[in-house]
This record gives sequence, structure tokens and C-alpha cells, in this order.
Amino acid sequence: MNIELAHIMLFVSFFCCISLCIYSLKYKFTHLNFIFSLFTAAAAIYTLGYAFELMSVNLETMLFWSKIQYIGIPFLPGLLIAFTLCYTGYENKVTNFGYLIFFVIPVISFIARWSNQYHHLFYKNTAVFNSHLGPMLSFEPGIFYFINIIYLVFALSYCTVVFINYFLKTAFVYRMQSLLIIASLTIQWFTLIIYLSGTCPKYFDINPYMFTISAILYAFSIYRFSLFNIIPVAREVIFDEMNDAIIIINPEMQLIDFNKRCASLFNEINDKAIGKNIEQIFVSRPKIINSINNISVAEVEVIIENGTDRLFLELSFKSIKTVNKSSACTIITFHNITEKRILMQKLEKLATVDPLTGVINRRQLEIQADIEMKRSIRMNTPLSVLMFDIDHFKNVNDTWGHQCGDQVLKQFVVTILANIREIDCFGRFGGEEFIMIMPESNRNVATAIAERLRKIVEKTTLNIDGNMTSITVSIGISGRWNNENISMDSLIKYADNALYAAKQNGRNRVEIAELTLM
Repeated sequence: MNIELAHIMLFVSFFCCISLCIYSLKYKFTHLNFIFSLFTAAAAIYTLGYAFELMSVNLETMLFWSKIQYIGIPFLPGLLIAFTLCYTGYENKVTNFGYLIFFVIPVISFIARWSNQYHHLFYKNTAVFNSHLGPMLSFEPGIFYFINIIYLVFALSYCTVVFINYFLKTAFVYRMQSLLIIASLTIQWFTLIIYLSGTCPKYFDINPYMFTISAILYAFSIYRFSLFNIIPVAREVIFDEMNDAIIIINPEMQLIDFNKRCASLFNEINDKAIGKNIEQIFVSRPKIINSINNISVAEVEVIIENGTDRLFLELSFKSIKTVNKSSACTIITFHNITEKRILMQKLEKLATVDPLTGVINRRQLEIQADIEMKRSIRMNTPLSVLMFDIDHFKNVNDTWGHQCGDQVLKQFVVTILANIREIDCFGRFGGEEFIMIMPESNRNVATAIAERLRKIVEKTTLNIDGNMTSITVSIGISGRWNNENISMDSLIKYADNALYAAKQNGRNRVEIAELTLM
């Protein structure tokens, strides 16, 4: 079941209609509100049923949802007439029996549609029509289908005439409301004509989309342009229940609204903060203030301390404009991306750090080495490369096992890291081999440090599962000491050659790459 834009629009229409229905019932109980709530409920059923019909791929499912639609469709004309009479003040001139007459044809249409499989007087035949918009229900209309359409045309005609007459006779102050309803009727007329004339895609019904627009215009008129009193309902259902923290500020940077999530995220945000300048509210959070002051950037990321927690927030800004394009307010959304950031940090660590020893891995080591080489060339400073190899490491694994060998590697790394400079870059090259990049270090400095590290390792006693032992290390040195035109790969190879020489010459020693090799 694919959900397309047309389906989403129908679900939005359904939500709008059902929200208007709920609001009209909660507002206060009057005949007008009750009729309007029934009208919007019928429109909601219509839009919801058509949404699922469009998402259906077989005839049986389409016919089922078509039936669901006709719980609402047939009653819309009768409810529209009742709404018109009630709104224009003619409701007292119509008896209860008269109102029942308005729903005789709707009830007949409802029964005819739901029993169509027995008489085929509503749809003579049905099939699935594959259009460019997807599968649609195609049908040959029967007599009761035409009766339903004729009644809708009658209802629209009658209501249009009544409201035009009402517009001409009513006081000026109420004419805007009448114009809104006439506009909504015009939309329904226009939609119906498009649908019946076949101007829209074949078998595609645009009426449920436009009924929502009409319902909204009716609501403006009923509540004297107070449609947005629906905000308490929408606020409870959507605004306050959103996972993202939201604040709304006016052009003067004053806080005018916020949701529950925002109040739980920021101690500074509460009812007493309403009307205060946002810079005053977030005085202890300069990163947020800087981001808000730089709202030309669509999205920015800030890190805040919330008690003992460290949160990563992504701020997005939406400016709301008035009709004359001036700024009405700005909606600021704080999206918590902490979990995402922590996951990214873990992934980054996995990609750059050796999981056993905790130092950078070969890939990251090569990146850092390349950076230091470029800096050495640019700054015309010496650079040294030291390659370490633990002597007889294979014997450690063979004697005590690989787990003990891992402990040796960890303790070796701890020993080295405790005795090198902060600017030195130390990482695992592979197996028991390690490399250290030493910026701003000439031959003499590199040799002295290598020899010192060798002695420290030799004198260090290791506790391997209760077994006290010691290890030694061989070190090879190379470097760019005299502005040589040489690559980092070559320096590593020369250091490796020097390390091999140290191994050949008895281990536990330091060897320097010969200048002739350079």
C-alpha cells in the first residue's frame, strides 16, 4: 500500500474536518454548531473513505471503502440545507417533519449504495481503472447515483440563492461572513462542475479535498472569524504532545508561546517567562542566543548542559509573515539529536581507534602522518618517524595465550603514552607494530626520545594474570631532517628498514635509517 501526496492531503483533510467537528461540539451546544459538527463529520468520513479507496489495489477493497464513503456523502446535501436554514434564521419556519424530508433522499441513496450488489441501481457495473495516478474505482452510474447527484445540485442551488438573498438584506457588518459562505459554495460548485465534466483525471474525485476548504470557510463564518479558537484543541493534540521543544517569539524577540517539551527541557521556560526577551531568558545559554540572533541560517546545532546531561540540539527557524510580508513571529524548534550524535561519535571512534589498545588505528595514523608531513614542509620544520616492534611477541602468545598477549599490548601502549609529548602522534600500525610521528623533532631529539622509551619499556615489569614479566622493544627511526623532498610513505618504509636492522642486530635497540637510504 503506497501512500502518495494525494492520500496525505486526504488524511490532512480528514484531520481538519474531524478537528472542526470536535471544536464545534466543545464550543457550545447550539443547533448551528450541532448541524455543523454533523456536516464536518460526514465530510471526514467521506475523505477518510476515499483516501483508503485510493490506496486500495483490488476491486473488493475499493468497493468496501466506497461504501464507507457513502455513510457521509448522501447526507452532505441535506446537512448543507439544514445549515443554511439555521444560519440565515429560517430554522423556526421549518418543522421537524420538514427537516426529515431533507434526509429522505440521502437515506435512500445510502441504502441503495450499501445494497447495490443485489440490484445494481446505484452502480451498474464496477471495475479497477489503472490511471497514471494509480488504481481507481471505475463505474457505470445507475439511477440512484444520478438521484444523489441531482439532489446535491439542488442543495447547492438552493443554498446559494438563500445566501445571496441573505447577503443583500443583512447588515454590512455581517456581509463578510456571508461572502465567505458564498465563496465556499462557489468552490463546491466549481469542484462539482469539474468532476461531472470530466475535466479532472478520469474517475478521480476532487470533491473531498474541496469539502475541507468549504468546511473551514464555514467555520470562519460561524465563529465570526474565530476559527483559530481551535488552537486549544490542536495545541493539546499536536503542539503540546510533540517530541521537539518549540518556542514562539515575536519580532521584538519576546517569548509568546512554548510547548510542554520545551518547559521540561529548559528550566528557564515557564508561564512567568511569557513576554520576556529571549536573550534575558537564555542569558546563561549564550550558544542558543547566538543561534537565535543568527536566524539567517536555516539550521544550527548547539550543545547544552542540562543538569548532568549533555544534549545536542538542532535548532530550526520558521518565520511567519503577515499579509503585507512583515514578520509576525518566529517559530524555533529544538530537535534533540543527542542519540544520533552519540551514535555518530561511536561510529567515528570505531573508524579511527584501535579497539584493543585505544590508540588511533592505521587508517587514522596515516591521515595524521600526512597532515604532519604537510605542516613540516609548509613550516620548514623537522619531522621524525619512530616504528616500534615488541621483541619476541610471538613467544608471549605461544606461552600464555592470545589473551595475555592482548594485555601485553595494552600495558605497552599505556607505558608509551605516559612518556611522550602531547604533540606526538602514536598509533597501532598492525599486530605488535606501532608508529609514532614526532613533529618538530630532528635526528638527535628523535634518537634521544627513542632510547629513553626503549629503556623505560625494558625496566617496566608487567603483571600478566598474576605472572610478573617484562618485555623489550626494537625501534627504527627515520625523518625529514634536512628539508628532504620525501613522502611520508617513504619515511615509514625507511623506519621499517631501520627497525628490521634493529631486529637483526640483536633486538632491544634503536637503529636510525642511513642517510644513504634517504
